[in-house]
Amino acid sequence: MEILVRRNDLVKELQLVQGIVERKNSIPILSNVLVEARSGEILVSATDLDVSLRCGCAAQVVEEGAVTLGAKKLYEIVRSLPESDVSLKVEGDAWARIRCERVDFKMAGLPREDFPTLPEARAGRPVEIPAALLQGLIQRTSFAITAEDARYYLAGALLVLEKEAVSMVATDGHRLAWAQKKAAVKVGEVVRVLVPRKAIAELPRLIEDLGEEETVSFQQGEGHISFAAGGRTLASKIVEAQFPAFEKVVAVTGDKKVTVGREALQTAIRRVSLLSSERGRAVRLSLEDGRLEVSASSPELGEARESLPVGYEGEAVEIGFNAQYILDFLGVAGTDEVALEVKDAESQGLLRPAGEDGGDYRYVVMPMRF
Repeated sequence: MEILVRRNDLVKELQLVQGIVERKNSIPILSNVLVEARSGEILVSATDLDVSLRCGCAAQVVEEGAVTLGAKKLYEIVRSLPESDVSLKVEGDAWARIRCERVDFKMAGLPREDFPTLPEARAGRPVEIPAALLQGLIQRTSFAITAEDARYYLAGALLVLEKEAVSMVATDGHRLAWAQKKAAVKVGEVVRVLVPRKAIAELPRLIEDLGEEETVSFQQGEGHISFAAGGRTLASKIVEAQFPAFEKVVAVTGDKKVTVGREALQTAIRRVSLLSSERGRAVRLSLEDGRLEVSASSPELGEARESLPVGYEGEAVEIGFNAQYILDFLGVAGTDEVALEVKDAESQGLLRPAGEDGGDYRYVVMPMRF
């Protein structure tokens, strides 16, 4: 195998696969990327056996072939090279010679035959999802995915494809984020698939360079799913679990409703939470006629409070929330004002963007004791 490729193009593709590669793995080949040269392009593939990514760029192929090389070290080497054309030639026993101007590296690899077989796209027409829409749904829900692997049925985001809408929902048991956008999607029947956390984290990188009108091709095969865009394909095993019923949760409403400036509330919570308990990060929201007070206290640190003027008239109520949970929502709400609905100190609260058109976004948070 021998190719000539532009340094910047190769760096970009190698950077994309870094999140897929397992750093600490008992199977050495999974720390490598598969590099293939064929038909005027170089293909770079990585997998952890659950999630895989195949990408590539144009190259001058002198001799077709394939080899696997250490993903991190190859990326570091190519990134360190001058901005010029890079020559990559595979010699005997899977050794690779990398040259660029006056720089010369010789790198040990492993045979292509040791690399796992990646899932192939199944026959049939894929479902086209607008890239910007998918990016927005991930941004508004991914932070609510549980970080606990033991709760595997929550270790991903549920993607729902309908003929006139695409939605995504995620929860960690303490909060739930549900977002939906109207879009004409060509599906015969409703598709519901639980996309693993790692695949959700890698998807934005796959589609970040796509234009407003471009789409992502989605396919569901036997035990796996794939997303393809811009010549890159991300494939993942499906989480084989029943996602909790969420429809009644996102339909919850509170009888005490207020609209408040997003940036003002965000700033107040950030400021006040500096004196919240390190363990729970709890802040108290106190709603009464004409104002919303944000406060926090800690026996070791002290207390803080800040009042925001709001157009509320009704019964006073106090409720505690995890400060970071609220900040996560405010960071992606995307509107100047947000709506807060609460019932009492023991019931969940509902947050949503105020006055948003063309979609729906609801964020339900369980209260904290204070």
